[in-house]
Amino acid sequence: MKEKDAGVKWFNTIFYPQNKSARAVFLEDKILDRLRQKDVILFTPWGPRYDWAIRGSIIKSDDKEIKVLHFLSLILKQFKKNMPDKKISWIFLGADIYGTKVNNLPSKIVGEYFSSLEQKVLELIPEAQFYLWSEFDEQAEEYRSLIRKNFYNFVSPDLLKSAIRTARAMRRGSDPKDYLIERLAEAMFIEKKFEPIKISCVNRYKDDGVDWELPRLYFLSQDLHAPWM
Repeated sequence: MKEKDAGVKWFNTIFYPQNKSARAVFLEDKILDRLRQKDVILFTPWGPRYDWAIRGSIIKSDDKEIKVLHFLSLILKQFKKNMPDKKISWIFLGADIYGTKVNNLPSKIVGEYFSSLEQKVLELIPEAQFYLWSEFDEQAEEYRSLIRKNFYNFVSPDLLKSAIRTARAMRRGSDPKDYLIERLAEAMFIEKKFEPIKISCVNRYKDDGVDWELPRLYFLSQDLHAPWM
């Protein structure tokens, strides 16, 4: 079927093929449909800074976070230029619970980092909205409860093994099950509440299995992945 929406045609035939760093997830049945709407919501979750003892808790002008935000701002500019009839907003989610409750980082450090990040996000991407995951804590509990009760229906043995390896490598005394429950609950909540298109900052394989039905796009090069690490 011939694409009637010029902006979607540009995205699907020019921008996505030329800029993708990995294959999208739910491209045909969710991403393109959502791009056809008048209101388009992009979504990017952002982890806490784990090497804060080395880099500090405040983002500086030459930090990797700034490079990534500049890159994302250029994506938004291209979207707005080639989809002038759309109202495009971008939700950034600071994953504070992962830092404090899951990976035992100091609350003060996590708070300082995300306060700094919010400032930089709004400076570089004025169309953005910044939230902390803890702001949705109560609303997300029903999804956590669902996943806890049906854990092995959501989590494969291989995914659990991978989470266990990651937790051991990080050496923060975290429970890999808690991490997986949190990731799945976040994905379910965000998908239900906002119906966004996720622009991921990590390798696709790190999202597979934990992002539930969130449609995802991958544009960042390897050197820009996980700026909070």
